[in-house]
Amino acid sequence: MPGLRVVAVPAEKYYRLRISAAELQPVVEEAFEAIVDALLRPLAPSEGTPEPEPPPVEEHSIRIDGKDYSEAAERVNQTYLDNLWCDGLPIVPPTASAVQQMLAGTRRSPSEVIGKVAPKNGTATIEKIAINAVMAGARPEYLPVIIAAMEGFTDKQYDLTHMQASTGSFTPMVVVNGPIARELNFNCGVGLLGHGWRANSTVGRALRLCLLNCGWTWPGVNDMSLTGRLAAYTFYTFAENEERSPWEPYHVSQGLSPSESAVTVATSSAPVLFGGAAVLPWTGQGVIDAVISRISAVGFGWFHSQTYLLVLHPDCAADLAKAGFTRRSLQEHLYERSRVPFEKLASTNAGFSNDSLVGFLHQTIADGRIRPDRAPVFRDALKPGGMVPVVQGPEDFHILVAGGSPGYDLLFSYPGPNRARQTKKIAGATLTKSGR
Repeated sequence: MPGLRVVAVPAEKYYRLRISAAELQPVVEEAFEAIVDALLRPLAPSEGTPEPEPPPVEEHSIRIDGKDYSEAAERVNQTYLDNLWCDGLPIVPPTASAVQQMLAGTRRSPSEVIGKVAPKNGTATIEKIAINAVMAGARPEYLPVIIAAMEGFTDKQYDLTHMQASTGSFTPMVVVNGPIARELNFNCGVGLLGHGWRANSTVGRALRLCLLNCGWTWPGVNDMSLTGRLAAYTFYTFAENEERSPWEPYHVSQGLSPSESAVTVATSSAPVLFGGAAVLPWTGQGVIDAVISRISAVGFGWFHSQTYLLVLHPDCAADLAKAGFTRRSLQEHLYERSRVPFEKLASTNAGFSNDSLVGFLHQTIADGRIRPDRAPVFRDALKPGGMVPVVQGPEDFHILVAGGSPGYDLLFSYPGPNRARQTKKIAGATLTKSGR
C-alpha cells in the first residue's frame, strides 16, 4: 500500500507485556517518537508511488540429469528443497508423464482455476494440484479428494491466512466422508492419525505441498508458527467411521446426501484426549462431562469465535445414542452445559477482572465479532445471575465418529468461528465408482 509507514516494536517485549496497559506502556513510549515522525513527515516521492507488479512467472519444465536414476532422483530432491518447493521429505519427481497419469484421475480440465491460496495468493489450478499430488506419492484415484479439499481451503469464507501464517501451531484437519472413503481405503478406525495407510498419508501430504507451493509459505519467512505445525507433513487426515456411527454421516449433517462423497477441512489446534480407552473404565456421559469441564475452563480470550470438533470413538457414540442423544441434541447439551456463571468470568482468565472481561464482551458485540443473531443471548447473560456461553451457538460444536474399539475421544479446537471449516462435495472422479 503506497504511503503506508510501519513502526516495528520488539515482538519479545510486546507479546510478553501486553497483559496490561501499565506493563506495555514502556514499549509504547519507546516507539512513540517514531510513530509521530511516521505520521507527520512528508512522503518522499518513492513512498507515494506503488512498486510495479512483478512480471508473471512463466511456467516451465526443468531438466535434471544424473548418471543413473538414483542420482537424478537425489538431485531432483535437493533442487526442490533448495528452491523451497518441498517439505524436506523425499518426493516423487513430477515428470510430465507422471503428471499426465495423475490427471487421468479427474475429468476436470488441467487449466481450471480452483482459487487463490493465502497468504501470497498463488493460483491453484487442477494441474498444479496434480503436480503436488505426484510429489506426495498419491495415486491418481486420490486426486478428486485432494481437489475438493483445496476447494475448501481456497473458499473465500475460509480463513486460510491465519492457519498458514499464524504464530500458533494450528494444523488442518481433513475428514473424508461418503462411499469414496471406503472405496479408497481411508483409515477411520484404530490408528486413524497414524502411519500405514497410503490414502490418509499421501492425501494429507499432497495438501501440505499445495499449500506450501501455491501459498508460497516457508517456516520463519511467512509461516511464523513458533513451534511448527503439528502433523505438518500429512495433517490430521482420516475418514469418518460411518458404518459404526449411530447417527447420520457428518457430511449429511452439512446438507449432502449419504450417496455423495465429501471432504471437510478445518483448522485446529492439537487434540485433547478423553475417555479411558483400554486402560480405565469410562461412560459416554462421563466423557461429555469431562469435555464440558475442559471447555468451560479454557478462558474467554477467544471464546467469541471458538469452534470445537469432537471426534467420538464408535463405542462412546453408541453409548450416548443409547442414552437418547442425537448429534443435534448433543450439540445443544454441550452448548448449555458449558456456559459460565457471570460472577465467575474472571476465574477463567488469570490477570483479568470481571469488569474488564464484561467490557471486552460488549466490545465484541459492538464490532460484530459476535454475530448479530447471537448478540441478544450474550447481552442477557452479561449481568448478575447470567450464564455466559463459551461459543456463539450449538452449531459451533461439530461432532464426528471415528476410531476403533477401544478408542479415545478427541477434542480439537480453533480460536475462530466456522470461517475455519468448509465441507466440499467430491466430483469429477474417473477411476472410482464414487465421486463422479
